[in-house]
Amino acid sequence: MNVATVLPKLFLFPFLLVCACALAQPTKPTVDSIDDTVIDREHVYWTSPESVLNGLRSSNDETRLSALKLAGLSDQQAHQAIWSEGNEGPSKVIGQEVVTPNRTQLMYASIGDDSTQQAILVLDSSLQLTVAAVAVQKGIRWERVAVLICWCKYDMNLDQDALAEFVSLRGNSETDPTKPKHYELVVHSSGGGTGVYSQTETHFRIHRNELRNVISFISRYSNGTPTVELERRWFTFAQIPDGTLRGVLVEAKGSWQPDKSPEIQWTVRGFRDRHLQKISCTAYRWEERSFRYSRSNDVIPACQIPAK
Repeated sequence: MNVATVLPKLFLFPFLLVCACALAQPTKPTVDSIDDTVIDREHVYWTSPESVLNGLRSSNDETRLSALKLAGLSDQQAHQAIWSEGNEGPSKVIGQEVVTPNRTQLMYASIGDDSTQQAILVLDSSLQLTVAAVAVQKGIRWERVAVLICWCKYDMNLDQDALAEFVSLRGNSETDPTKPKHYELVVHSSGGGTGVYSQTETHFRIHRNELRNVISFISRYSNGTPTVELERRWFTFAQIPDGTLRGVLVEAKGSWQPDKSPEIQWTVRGFRDRHLQKISCTAYRWEERSFRYSRSNDVIPACQIPAK
């Protein structure tokens, strides 16, 4: 046997094995969730955000269905059942039809690294789904980089606008006048059951054409009977002694007794928030390297009780 012809094959076999294993590695999942909100980061090309918006508002079923899928809905989410009517026995499903959104809205804002604006397309479907699709511009086309879909059943029947409660835009802490104004996409996701209500607030920004979570916290929590324990948190900004701004997570806690209060407090949050009393603050600073907020030990004078 010719050793010179065997050795190359012996060295080649491990290389092929490594390559085969690398090819067999599972792809990174593009879907995760926060409470009742599903986040899908699959990239999908759009002709333009306006074309998707017009498609969602179209009276043509095929055009509207195509736009719903571009906005991130599955085929099942883009259809609703048609129920039989009349007095001939119990009602039953006799077909399906393409969903018609109750409301649609298109916003542009700089939620990325520079002054470039991204598109945020939001809709409220007739199936009680609230949807926010985020797209970035690439040349003459656009690319959807993420879609957030929430069946926010714990927020649907409250006194606030469910779509506005689900997604909003807020300015961030950058104060340099030479820099363009940046925003963060703020998303509220709710969950709960058996007397418990919890709402998570998550702030997102675009980094390298991906939607990144820059801070997330429990914004509302209530539980207990006959005494209901309340928690409420806000993310805001305040100055530290050197005059620069820091992010501040403000926490307030309190309690109330439903049997000693008007029943309307169950549905009007403003009444419940009046019971919040104990206040504390945690400082955060923006970390450019990790592209997110991290806790800091900075003192926030605005959170301190003035000395008498």
